[in-house]
Amino acid sequence: MADLIADPPPPSVLAGVAALLLAATVAEAFPLPVEGVNVGATSLAIVSIVATAVIYGWAEAAVVGFLTMALVELARRRPFIRVVFNTGLYVSAAILAGLAAAPFHDDDLASIVLGACLGAAAFYLVDMLFLSAVVARTRRTSFLSALGRYLYSTMLPFLVMASVTVTLIVLWERSPFISIVVLGPLITVALHERWLHRALERLREFDRLKDEFIAVISHELRTPLTSVYGAALTLQKRDVDKDVQDALLGIVSDEAGRLARLLDDALSASRLHADRETFEIQAVDGEAIARAVVEAARPRLPEGIDVELVSLNGLRPVAADHDKLRQVLVNLTENAIKYSPDGGHIEVRVDRADEAMRFSVRDQGIGIAPEEQARIFERFHRLDPNMTRGVGGTGLGLYICRELVQRMGGRIWVTSREGSGSTFSFDLPLA
Repeated sequence: MADLIADPPPPSVLAGVAALLLAATVAEAFPLPVEGVNVGATSLAIVSIVATAVIYGWAEAAVVGFLTMALVELARRRPFIRVVFNTGLYVSAAILAGLAAAPFHDDDLASIVLGACLGAAAFYLVDMLFLSAVVARTRRTSFLSALGRYLYSTMLPFLVMASVTVTLIVLWERSPFISIVVLGPLITVALHERWLHRALERLREFDRLKDEFIAVISHELRTPLTSVYGAALTLQKRDVDKDVQDALLGIVSDEAGRLARLLDDALSASRLHADRETFEIQAVDGEAIARAVVEAARPRLPEGIDVELVSLNGLRPVAADHDKLRQVLVNLTENAIKYSPDGGHIEVRVDRADEAMRFSVRDQGIGIAPEEQARIFERFHRLDPNMTRGVGGTGLGLYICRELVQRMGGRIWVTSREGSGSTFSFDLPLA
């Protein structure tokens, strides 16, 4: 560094180093996730740093390596110790790459290719040694096993980067301007790789959600089906008195309704996700819909739970789809009942809120942990059974509520304290 300051290189060298520094910084800032490599995204900065080491020398490569990592890590606001470690890693690897390539600094093609390969290999080995040492120390595992694992998983990306490095250096030796031709294919490959990796991640997530959905639906369907089957067998094979018969028929009716609601939720979630759900927005009486939901819920309330409707007189009509608004209120009310295993009071409130109507369903149930509240409206997201005393669900009800409310021009949210109940509220515009 001191020699470079005391005896600065000519402008052509400074321009070349600056161009390679820019390329390295951009590559480090936007690493590529490589399929099958599980040590994080792969940075193509090695290409530009090794090229600097082979073309100009280890001192220039050390400067490029230091500035590349320092600029990117400081922009990401990394901890100071991490900035020091990563910049030290790149400087050490760049110096070793330059020293490895130095004996082969002739103009013939074989020397250029050999120097480029040795420089890339030196940089790669330093990177793997440092990474394996840190991982082995952190996880208290064998250094050699960590090194072998990372060498195996990153060998293919390294060979690809080494070939690109050789191509860049050969073209640069012929003419720096010709090497710009490499940038087009490199950018195209990089963008395609990022797109492909994101597509694969989405497919994996869809596959995981599909498996989870099948497992959840199978579990949720099994309970009502078992109840219906048991009640039907009892009615069929035994002589039962009128009271028992009525009780068994009540079980069949309730569980059949539960099955119908499960299937309705699954179909509704599918239509919403595919954007095939239709809405008929018109002026409707929100208070009347809420009252009908409360009255329908009262005959099926478990012991120890009561539901009350609280509303003001003279509320204006709300702009909504009648059936969709009822579906949202039914889902929220049934959730309040389901997640109140110790009983309590459930309040369904309809009130004014500026130029909107606010619907709220408040319970005195188990509540929701703060870290869960941001995700409960996601599709298929279910609370931990250990936090809900074993109360299950499909993970679709609140997702459906959010989608229906938003598509009717409103918003929905929750306020809750674990162990102290929850209040689900949503606003819809007035007609």
